[in-house]
Amino acid sequence: MANLGGGALQEGSPEQKLSQLLGNALEQAVKEKISSFGGLLAREAAVQLLCLENGISTEKKMLLSEARATMLPFSFSARVDRVFPIQQFPGGTMRTVRLHISDKSGEATLVLWNEQAKIAEGGIFAGDEIECSGAYVRAGEISIGRNGGIARAGKSRMPDIASLKEGLCNVQGTVEKVEGARSYTDRRSGEKKQMLPFTLCSGGKCCRAVWWSPPAEAPQLREGMEVVLEGATFREGELHLNSFSHVSAQGAPGGLAGTFKGISFEGDDAVIEISGEKFRSSIADALLLFRLFPAGGVLPQTLLSIKAAALAGRTVAYSSDGNKISSLELES
Repeated sequence: MANLGGGALQEGSPEQKLSQLLGNALEQAVKEKISSFGGLLAREAAVQLLCLENGISTEKKMLLSEARATMLPFSFSARVDRVFPIQQFPGGTMRTVRLHISDKSGEATLVLWNEQAKIAEGGIFAGDEIECSGAYVRAGEISIGRNGGIARAGKSRMPDIASLKEGLCNVQGTVEKVEGARSYTDRRSGEKKQMLPFTLCSGGKCCRAVWWSPPAEAPQLREGMEVVLEGATFREGELHLNSFSHVSAQGAPGGLAGTFKGISFEGDDAVIEISGEKFRSSIADALLLFRLFPAGGVLPQTLLSIKAAALAGRTVAYSSDGNKISSLELES
């Protein structure tokens, strides 16, 4: 298909979609849009405005090296190299997490805020491939706009303890034993701090792990819990975690089974019903529980409702902590 301006339209481009929508009226609409700006609007800008008015996305998929030079929203694919710890701001209403990402063209820092940060926490790990939309560059870092989205496109394989080598690593395993928090004195500052020793097992091997100064919002480790450790250091047969490490709980012991009934919504909360018992969680936590990652323009409640309809009447295995579900799986 060719446009009247002279060049062939790129297959699947926003202008081609606009041409399919407006047909022969496209060029007249472009002329009128340029005229409404006193003739000072470039044709490309006029097409973009018409696309936006007609609900057609003008986002372009870019490499990370190209994204630095654009002022328009864009989409991209990248590999997650590292997930930094969640930062909680005073008052508890604001939180953010930074991801170090890369593609074949270079690397960048991706910043996620609030609900997006909750989706990433425990759901995206180093080594994963991600797809993002509605992205923009601000102060040298990439952020995702309110109507944008982040999705896990490819799952990484976490190494087990038996395959670890000396140095910085990510590892997945089962907590076999938690020794309990202990106090120690920081050699440099003389300050009293806490350390949490525990034993982690995977790949037919166990090792001692020490979490130095775990943050206040750290998950409560329990025996039998599946966890992922990111940014740990393996040395002399032990795993060591510091303030730059990230720990995600993947489940909890004490599993139960029941019939999945459905999900309802009350304000910002999702209410999950299993065998007549109701469990409440934030919508962001519910998305993580069901491994759902909203794309741009899709409401989280819509995704959860579709998932609930698919699971209705099926038997699920789950673990709970009070009135909140900590893990959920379909029973085979």
